[in-house]
Amino acid sequence: MLDELNTQQREVAQLRRHCVAIACPGAGKTKTIAAKAALLLADPSAIVGAVTFSKDAAVELRDRILALSGPDAKRRLVAGTFHSLAFRQLTPPGGRKRDIASDGDRVGLLGRVIAELGLAWKPEEVVPVIERIKTNFGRVEAGTADAQLYDAYQEALSRNGKIDFQDMLRLSVAGMESGEIQPYGLTDLLVDEFQDTDPLQYRWVELHAKAGTQVTVVGDDDQSIYGFRAALGFRGMENFAASFDAQRVVLGSNYRCRSEILSAADKVIRNNVDRIPKVLHAERGTGGSVSTRRSDDEYADAVAAVETLQPLLAAGRSCAILARTNRILDPIESVCRSHGVAYYRASGSSVLNRAQGALMCNLLQIVEGKKRNGLDVVLGYTGMSSSDLGALHRDMGPELTQRLKKDLVALGIGEDTATAYRSFMKRLAEWQVLCERQFYSLALEGVLELMMTHAKGDQAIRAIRGTYDVISRLNGSFAERIEFLKRDNNKPAAGALVLTTMHSSKGLEWEHVWITRAEEGVVPDEKSPESEERRLFYVAMTRARDGLTIATIKKNPVSRFVIESEVQ
Repeated sequence: MLDELNTQQREVAQLRRHCVAIACPGAGKTKTIAAKAALLLADPSAIVGAVTFSKDAAVELRDRILALSGPDAKRRLVAGTFHSLAFRQLTPPGGRKRDIASDGDRVGLLGRVIAELGLAWKPEEVVPVIERIKTNFGRVEAGTADAQLYDAYQEALSRNGKIDFQDMLRLSVAGMESGEIQPYGLTDLLVDEFQDTDPLQYRWVELHAKAGTQVTVVGDDDQSIYGFRAALGFRGMENFAASFDAQRVVLGSNYRCRSEILSAADKVIRNNVDRIPKVLHAERGTGGSVSTRRSDDEYADAVAAVETLQPLLAAGRSCAILARTNRILDPIESVCRSHGVAYYRASGSSVLNRAQGALMCNLLQIVEGKKRNGLDVVLGYTGMSSSDLGALHRDMGPELTQRLKKDLVALGIGEDTATAYRSFMKRLAEWQVLCERQFYSLALEGVLELMMTHAKGDQAIRAIRGTYDVISRLNGSFAERIEFLKRDNNKPAAGALVLTTMHSSKGLEWEHVWITRAEEGVVPDEKSPESEERRLFYVAMTRARDGLTIATIKKNPVSRFVIESEVQ
């Protein structure tokens, strides 16, 4: 393994102290992490953790480590995403797993909370507020509208027996700080894409380092493009190095880009001030092409992009068009269709990420008996108030059951509400019997009727009908159908032209890349710090292996980043 590593990669793999590896684009960081993990696991007393951000990246890293390791390494390797490892800490051995709220659940709960508080906000405007508070360890100034909203949202989650995605890390960190949860008993922890860690993720790593784990973090401050998600970037990497006297190692060899591409990208990124200095070297040498293209309008740019890349695709080359925002890709998609070019563009969000779709799927899982909590949000959808729901939960706990009307009234619930509650619980029991007999279609029809009865507005009706259409066309139990929807079934076909955003391109590469609309007012975006926009442009440029075209249209000035690159 060591023979296949360059000098700097080998240094990282052999270090047995805290380490910060600064990895330029295409530096072979995954190869380095996998080799280091395998070397560590050769010691039978070692327990190694490997953590990254996405599920796909975690699976790939785990597989590569195990392919290099001995047969007993699997039981001593703890690999996963930040959130999956934190979630595992929240579940005691033999205990019941927490129910995770989907994006749709979150939007639905926030919609109700906003309405009951009388706030003139939209759920999509509130989501970043909640995320910011949770990234700040749940701290918020008391008495503010943000605090009122956060408390009401957390109460709604609790009533439904759920936690959301960010709660996994927040509760894990809080538990480790209080001593109720122990850090993983790791000898070593390897962290990928460390520049993207937010304060919660940084603290999770820090607590393991303080518990005696030797930590190696790998990342590139020049590729920190998630400041809007509170990613710490340069500051986080420098803080970790200083706090733990970590050895800094620069992995400056780029095995992806031809030197013409890497040189142009390097000229851009050097204009940022707060960055770790690094010398980049293109190991594949010269032979690449970098050019600019200026068209009359969006449509002419789209035609030029498609007609330039079409013969390359036909020759078996991988090609992508990158844009600052998803909307910019619309005319390019239309040209792909008119020219008969196979393309891949991520489709709309899953039905599980729409409030009504998530609610419907939750109810179907309750009907099937796969979930016992979550009725609160269903009853709220039918019109029951939070105060009445609170009274029910104080008496029954998290799992609501059928009760006599007089018992419900005795809890302080109005007679009409008690009647509606009993009617719903009766229908639920009938649907559950249908499911037990595997009459899924009849149960689904009943749930659809309930959802449509209480739908408010054409958008909600379309979302409900769309969810029904998807669920009804799948086979198996409701749980099996919903699990199928959670999988990523939208992968690009071989030979397709990839249309994606600069942000989504991170971690990917193609032989030829066309950056569209590289103009002032587009990139950099005025609403984002110039330094982060420059890093984003750098990421986009370094996705290209052999050919890079930077395109603009004439109505806007050319981006300052194009000028900095000195590309003609």
